[in-house]
Amino acid sequence: MALLNNNHSKNIIYTLSPGLISIFITFFSIPIFLNYVDNNIYADYLIKHFLLTISTILSLQFGKISSIKMQLINSKYKNDFILTSIFFSIMIGIILSCVVFFILNIVFKNFNLIKIDFSILVGFAITIIYINLEYIGRGLGFFKATSFTNLVFYSVSISLPGIMIVTELNRDLLINNLFNISLVIKIVSLTLLMIALFDRELFFKAKIQLKLINKFIHHSKWMTMTAVYNQIYEYLDKHLIKIFMGPSMLIIYSVPQQIAAKLSIISNAIISVILPKLSSLKILNQRKIIFSANLYMFIYVIGLSLLIILPFLEYILIWWLEDGYQQEMLYLLKLFLLLTFFGSCSNIIITLYETNSIEKKNTILETYSIFPFLISLSLCVYFKNILYFAIVLLLKELVLLFIRINEIKKFIINFKYLIIQFVLFNLIFLFNIFKNNIFVFLPIMMLIILTLFNFPLKIIKNEFKKK
Repeated sequence: MALLNNNHSKNIIYTLSPGLISIFITFFSIPIFLNYVDNNIYADYLIKHFLLTISTILSLQFGKISSIKMQLINSKYKNDFILTSIFFSIMIGIILSCVVFFILNIVFKNFNLIKIDFSILVGFAITIIYINLEYIGRGLGFFKATSFTNLVFYSVSISLPGIMIVTELNRDLLINNLFNISLVIKIVSLTLLMIALFDRELFFKAKIQLKLINKFIHHSKWMTMTAVYNQIYEYLDKHLIKIFMGPSMLIIYSVPQQIAAKLSIISNAIISVILPKLSSLKILNQRKIIFSANLYMFIYVIGLSLLIILPFLEYILIWWLEDGYQQEMLYLLKLFLLLTFFGSCSNIIITLYETNSIEKKNTILETYSIFPFLISLSLCVYFKNILYFAIVLLLKELVLLFIRINEIKKFIINFKYLIIQFVLFNLIFLFNIFKNNIFVFLPIMMLIILTLFNFPLKIIKNEFKKK
């Protein structure tokens, strides 16, 4: 009950709820897709949704920058700033979606990879607008509204079309219109978010101020470049597998990745709450305490959960997926769980970069790593082994994490102990993946002992339990 009396905890719970519910929805939808939908149709459905993630780049990070800057702007101009942000978010969504749709039509005209039709244009426009408006809503403290619409936009819209297949409705019609049904649900979600943001004082008294856009330009270019790199890191592997290894391999690869990606719902919830919070703080020590408390909370809650379920993953997959289970899925799931855990830690760290206006450092780091990554992916294509793709992603994430965390070590309490804990956690997972169970116990015992010495109970309790 103490958690419910703490605004920080309540906001994280609100933001976390959609992800937890999405796990429940996905639990039912993925086996339906695997067992009722043709591999080519399901792979095409996944690829279209992967394609829409380009909207993260096309949003130009206007919403995220607004969420940060509105905490610092003079209250006299705050409504003008918010209305200007909303206006440009909508204009960006309409203009850039049309531009990209035109380019994709040219690029994919002579390729039989994916059908580029009007639904893709609509998907881009509503996703760009939604991404920016959601950040603005969270910057304003609308965590309940953004949490509900987030659930509908990202989870219900993808899973519900699959669940509908087992109803009494026309199954063939549903299967042939999966993506269109998904878009209708997304439009409903975006409409609800816009209604939640509507405020008479904001829309009738505020003015659109073009000069305020200058506040976006500097930060937008670095954040957008980082978004471009993230798009390559997160989705290029799937496109390559679809092209060179076929839809069946894409499904075997994507299902464990979708499951593991649910870990990021907790880190994303934390990020959504601490982004405006850290932006409003000017004292270094306060930032250090709040950042460390949230980072450690994520590491211990998720880390412990992963270690508990690790020995049971194979039994869970066999029971859950039944005939859709493949042995490769188990190895991929373990690799992706480890990858997502470290990636989520990285994303929390990147939030500190952004709130400290040093996002350029992260962009430069991503730039240096992109070429080795592309070369590694080309080798994966050559050997045609989907496990190699996951290993490359994991290695990339580990290297970037340790570099990023070293850059902001002054913000982390007991930094050296945390690094050792990361190494031990990684060893436990790798020994388990390669079935060296005898060697697993030593790092587990070392991790337990180190955690007892390094657990920052006081700062976590202050952050998550006190009013």
